[in-house]
Amino acid sequence: MTTDLLRDSPIGAVDTKAHDEHIETSKTVEYSDDLVSKQHALGFTKTIGQFRFAIMYCVGVAICALGDGYQFKMPGNIIDQMGSPNAAGVKVLDPQHVAIWGGVYTAAQVGVLMVGSWPLDYFGRKPMLIMTQVFMLVACLIEMFATNWTHWLAAKIMNGLSVGCNQMAATTYISEIAPTRVRGAALGLYQLAWALGSFAAAVGLQIVSQMPTSQWRHAVYSMWVFLGLAFIVLLFVPESPRFYAVKGQHDKARQAMRRVYRGVHDYDIEHEYGIILQEIEDGKVLTNKQKDMTLLDCFRGTNLRRTIISVTPFTYQLWIGSPVVFSYTSYFFSLAGLAQPFIATVAVNTVLVISVATSLFTTEKFGRRPLLLWMGALMVPLLFAIGGILKVPQTSATGSGMIALACIWVAAYASSAGPLGFVFLAECSTVVLRAKTTNMAALGTSLFSLITNYSTPLMLASPSFGVANTMFFYGSTGLVSVVFLYFIIPETRNRSFIELDEMFQLKVSSRHFATFETSVDRAKKGETRQDA
Repeated sequence: MTTDLLRDSPIGAVDTKAHDEHIETSKTVEYSDDLVSKQHALGFTKTIGQFRFAIMYCVGVAICALGDGYQFKMPGNIIDQMGSPNAAGVKVLDPQHVAIWGGVYTAAQVGVLMVGSWPLDYFGRKPMLIMTQVFMLVACLIEMFATNWTHWLAAKIMNGLSVGCNQMAATTYISEIAPTRVRGAALGLYQLAWALGSFAAAVGLQIVSQMPTSQWRHAVYSMWVFLGLAFIVLLFVPESPRFYAVKGQHDKARQAMRRVYRGVHDYDIEHEYGIILQEIEDGKVLTNKQKDMTLLDCFRGTNLRRTIISVTPFTYQLWIGSPVVFSYTSYFFSLAGLAQPFIATVAVNTVLVISVATSLFTTEKFGRRPLLLWMGALMVPLLFAIGGILKVPQTSATGSGMIALACIWVAAYASSAGPLGFVFLAECSTVVLRAKTTNMAALGTSLFSLITNYSTPLMLASPSFGVANTMFFYGSTGLVSVVFLYFIIPETRNRSFIELDEMFQLKVSSRHFATFETSVDRAKKGETRQDA
């Protein structure tokens, strides 16, 4: 789009026909400084300070993931309370029951994702965020009155519905209101909240394990704290301005922007809203001018590549060993022969929280692609090393070594695959298809997760496969995944959605995204020369 098109057209009525012809007939898409945010030159720390209210709302939405992490960890680690006595009279979980829990949890996610993103696009981001907590509330009520593993099964279904909604709503919302300079860190807040919830579950279950069996529900009661906090926060969170913009509700969009971006020095709402509208128009062009966009648009033209990129890092989490270390942490350590698996679980989750918190800064400092590749290259040998330790007779020394290697693996995962899955999920989609692409990526991941969450506990407990071979399996799949990532994952750090649209349209190689000079880069240079 030329500068005159935006200046001569009223906001919200950009000349899309001229814009379409411009894009189709030009080998390079040119954007002027009209499409450069006035705050683009702010550093990481200054951006956080200037956009403090936007960051505050991102934190508030991320808080909704506390319950996700807590509920994800708790049912898979209840060994004493929901198990059945074995030959020695010790309660243990039936591997088949654990597998069914993981299977229905993922199946519920798949179910809600197959409904599609239309509730998110029709009702808005905020109503769906509230719905996630309603699902979690129902799950909590079921757990309070549970007496056997089938009750937990029902709770896991509700957990899956909640997480499925949250993966779409929270990541879409955060990506739409976070400033470009700190968008990766803001999206990492979701993973951090999930990690904190998981850590709280590990601590709660450790405390419960020291109580009489009849007191196990104290771990469930703690969940009400997270639910109450989420509902209170969501009362104050505004709807995404981009949702209103896509709907053509321009007054509401500007009003939401005044709330989200208040206090930002020299913030021009009309200028920034024009950028949002242009991103929407570009998204429409890149979906082949389809008036009624469906999920099929995620697989047309350049959107096919963007959907694959959105799916891959999230799916990579599954093939690098997370189903063992996170879904069934205590179960894994118990089968590995550790006398106190809960202590190992607490150690792993402590490292997880610290590492995810650190990743909020490292993802912006070092970039997305380098961290994903470097840390992936570290995690693969760690999985093989853990498997090797499990092949030798178990002693206190080998147990300590296994915990140490697991903690290093968690630190590498939490610095890369963990938070970056959500980052790529939200950044590599066009504005008008963001909710749908997020939906498709989460759906694809959930389908793979359905396989791993069901198979992993059976693999761990199988006499013919066992814990060691399970680690070798995930080490092998992780190695293949790292090689695949090298060729398809781009660098999106510090890139606006308009820049990403341009590079995807021009089919820039994923390995060249970090150094490619976009039209926005050229506009910034022109602005710098004028200032000089």
